[in-house]
Amino acid sequence: MSQEELIVEAPAPVPRRDVFAGRHDGSVLPVTGRFTRDSFDELLIWAGERKASDITFQTNEFVKAEIGSEIVRITQRPLTNDEMEDLVRYVYQTHGPGMVQAGYDLDPSHEVRIHGRQMRYRVNVTGIRIPQSTGYQITVRTLPSRPIPLADLNVEPEIIQNMRPAQGMVLVTGPTGSGKSTLLSSLVGDIVSKPNANEKVLEYSSPIEYVYDGIVDPSASVAQTEVGRHLRPHDGDGADTQESLYAYAVRNALRRKPTIILIGEARDKATIAGCVEAALTGHLVYSTTHVIGVPETLRRLVQPFPAEAKRAVGYDIMQSLRMVVTQLLFPRIGGGRVACREFMIFDSATRNAFLGKDPDDWPALARKMMLGKRAVSRTLSESTYLAYREGLLSQEHWHARVRADREAA
Repeated sequence: MSQEELIVEAPAPVPRRDVFAGRHDGSVLPVTGRFTRDSFDELLIWAGERKASDITFQTNEFVKAEIGSEIVRITQRPLTNDEMEDLVRYVYQTHGPGMVQAGYDLDPSHEVRIHGRQMRYRVNVTGIRIPQSTGYQITVRTLPSRPIPLADLNVEPEIIQNMRPAQGMVLVTGPTGSGKSTLLSSLVGDIVSKPNANEKVLEYSSPIEYVYDGIVDPSASVAQTEVGRHLRPHDGDGADTQESLYAYAVRNALRRKPTIILIGEARDKATIAGCVEAALTGHLVYSTTHVIGVPETLRRLVQPFPAEAKRAVGYDIMQSLRMVVTQLLFPRIGGGRVACREFMIFDSATRNAFLGKDPDDWPALARKMMLGKRAVSRTLSESTYLAYREGLLSQEHWHARVRADREAA
């Protein structure tokens, strides 16, 4: 059966509420005179009111922001290298420009207080080439104050019904900027805010993005740890890799009797193995990985392990897996973005189907099961078709996704 035949049979769509930015109104922040540190904070607040995501400050360039899936100018003029150098000192320290000139990039955080609220930002400073010298690029991303209510994300009922298994591993996947952390924090936020939640959640991330202050039920607790800052191995000498830090984080979690463990990213052998061990010992583990699609996620999980260990490790991975969700953001008709998701629920029957196959054959089996409706699942082709039927997504983007899924098969 073709992709088109499958997606025509998809159920009627549920009306969506959009939480992403709409089209930019074309306005810019007026700044008189030198662009100062106060101008920097004012611009962050101004851009946040328009739901800007990435904001880019760059020597000899207008400040630009991504608003509603478009990159737009938000200042009246470019910034000079002297102004950029002062901003680097502001977001880092006095010696920040010297470090950049020496070839280092900087990853500070930044906070702005407005109307009694503390706004948090993730910052990267990197040196760039300018004529006859070295300039600066500062990339700023807003760190939201609390998770978006799950009801506002239009999450499929199958995902909601399976988001809190008794134990196991749940993965949210997608490329950078696809809203993985947003979706995952909303799932966890919904769980810990329920009356009598009785949850002890340990999160390990770098950096911490969403925080749960003020929404956690009295019967639950959430402890958030920034790996490398709040936690590192006892013998750490400042040269710890992300692999060693996250693997150590999992071991730390197992000493603290949590009900839920949230690992910021499972991308290497040690961290994947740690997540699987935690899931198999009675915990619920949530994590993310930078990959598109359920089949490719299964491939990525076993890929880091040597060939001789894949079958044994694959058995443990499949025994622990409960759900994989991939999310992509597409340009919305009329401006803004719309989230489309691919997912598969790994109940006992589905896991048994995979356990009978070699891990190298899992991606092909996943595609076959999803297309044949042999598992509770939905493909990205189906999801984009539903968005197209609702008038949210262009036919061009729907067809492009169908072609991409065919090429991956």
